Amino acid sequence: MSAAQSGTTSVSTQFLANIIGKPVSVKLYSGMMYKGKLESIDGFMNVALSNTSEHFESNAHMLKRYENDVFLRGTQVMYISEA
Repeated sequence: MSAAQSGTTSVSTQFLANIIGKPVSVKLYSGMMYKGKLESIDGFMNVALSNTSEHFESNAHMLKRYENDVFLRGTQVMYISEA
């Protein structure tokens, strides 16, 4: 019986469900950081963000680039935190 069938959910599943529609920071294994509004997330940790800014370091300077909507593949996501 799966967690959904038994009516129980993990803490991480509850956290992710509660932050949909809120500002988040998503760090990738490459070191890139994306900040934006969490539109959706699936069981593979694929993430869709809107109103997104991309942050990365280059030669000891923090650079920022603005994007509209961003889709991040779950295999690249290191962590997601509420902003």
